[in-house]
Amino acid sequence: MNKKGFIRILEAIFAIMLIMGAVLIIISNNLQTADISEEAYEKQRYILEIISNNEGMRNEIIDYDKDSTPPKPLPKTNEFIKKTMPSSWEYSVCVTSVDQICSPGDVPNDKELYVSETIISSSLEIDYTASKKLRLFVWRGFDLNK
Repeated sequence: MNKKGFIRILEAIFAIMLIMGAVLIIISNNLQTADISEEAYEKQRYILEIISNNEGMRNEIIDYDKDSTPPKPLPKTNEFIKKTMPSSWEYSVCVTSVDQICSPGDVPNDKELYVSETIISSSLEIDYTASKKLRLFVWRGFDLNK
């Protein structure tokens, strides 16, 4: 068996592996998670605008009482948000009076949150005097890098 030929083959294999490793490291450093911030805020603004202009959802939010036991659901609003939101995103809504702080407990701590809010005021057909603040929290439902 020729030792010089065998050693040259091993050197070539080692060099190829070294180059491939360096290329993989460079490529993996350049890969970044897709930034959804602009898309998330645009989608939130669109959703909140539709909700504030839809009388049924607007009345549902104005009539909402978070202190009731159990708190009343927002079926029309949640159904609309679920249909409009991309399936890879998750969301949570919070409704309070305008002067209160709104922070739901079911928002994950390890995700990037995108938050938008709007003030929902009363409908002219129903005599409401109080306005409500609707805050929409959005985050990516799953992480592709994990």
